[in-house]
Amino acid sequence: MIENLVFFFVGYISLLFLFLGIGLRMQWKKELSYLDSEITVQLADITVIIPFRNEEKRISDLLNSILNSNKLPAKIIFVDDHSDDATVSLIKNTLGNLAFEILHAPIGGNGKKIALRLGISKTQTPFFLTLDADISFKKNYFEQLEKLSSADLYILPVVLIAKRWFEHFFEVDLLLVNALNTGLCGLKRPILASGANLLVRKAAFEKFDCHDTHAHIPSGDDIYLLRDFRNAKADIRVFTQPDSQVTTETPQSLSEFIHQRLRWIAKTGDVKDHLSTSLAVSQLLLTVGFFSLVFYLLIHQYFQVAFFVFALKVGVDMILLLPFFLRFRRIKAWLSLPIYQLLFPFYNLFILAALPFFTPIWKGRKAGVGERN
Repeated sequence: MIENLVFFFVGYISLLFLFLGIGLRMQWKKELSYLDSEITVQLADITVIIPFRNEEKRISDLLNSILNSNKLPAKIIFVDDHSDDATVSLIKNTLGNLAFEILHAPIGGNGKKIALRLGISKTQTPFFLTLDADISFKKNYFEQLEKLSSADLYILPVVLIAKRWFEHFFEVDLLLVNALNTGLCGLKRPILASGANLLVRKAAFEKFDCHDTHAHIPSGDDIYLLRDFRNAKADIRVFTQPDSQVTTETPQSLSEFIHQRLRWIAKTGDVKDHLSTSLAVSQLLLTVGFFSLVFYLLIHQYFQVAFFVFALKVGVDMILLLPFFLRFRRIKAWLSLPIYQLLFPFYNLFILAALPFFTPIWKGRKAGVGERN
């Protein structure tokens, strides 16, 4: 048993240090080079595209962020995906005379990807920036974009913000994924992107986009766009400077959280990224192996050893993850890591059991991979 414990921790710590110790630092060094260029993206070259559907109760933070911005891009395009609430009126009344336009998705054209492509078709600038309708950002957000050197795709940070104590566990889940994605980008390449904060060169999108291969899936514009750009060997960059982040609320309930994760996992599996799949399998094996060891110790009444083993793993995780959590000032989420670690295997088992039988619902529509409009 001692040999198994030593073998596990040597392998686990080595992998974690590779991704979160070496990978993160390599990535952050890359990011400094993105800011060291005489040729940068200009706000006059950016059109913001914001698809929305029934966001009357959640779009105010975004509209206020726009109003309070130090600078604004060339144009902002809102695309209404068949809303039946007062979102359109709220946008018009709040933004007044700012340079914005509201488009309406055609009848029969449902889904975020259709809405986005309508906005892109009306874009006349070299770059477009996709944002979600339920986000907010700092006053200098757009100024930060002006510091970036030109690339085909920038994956920019999205951070969940908890309002109630238990929502910090929802924060942790996304922060862990983003930390891994950032470290992977430092070592090799990213495996994830979020359409809530993406800067895209329009000419590259028109050249590399393979919408026909996933048009039957109403959501997932971000992960499929990343796949298409990756297959085309485009210039893809991850940028995690805090001033370039957007924030949004965590899911408001466990049910909403599970729906969200099921959508993400289903789309990630459909993309068939071998690196992502290999990492997911490795994580599952490590989790099963670790908790099997802990369970064995508890069964044989080695309670102190079991506690020490669990505390050692949590301690290693917290030490190596601290720089990433500090970068986005998510200390309360970081402090919830021990409890998250206890809940993680049960959460994983539930997700795996639910995935084959459950069709997630998003914005009142089925969002499963197999659903066709």
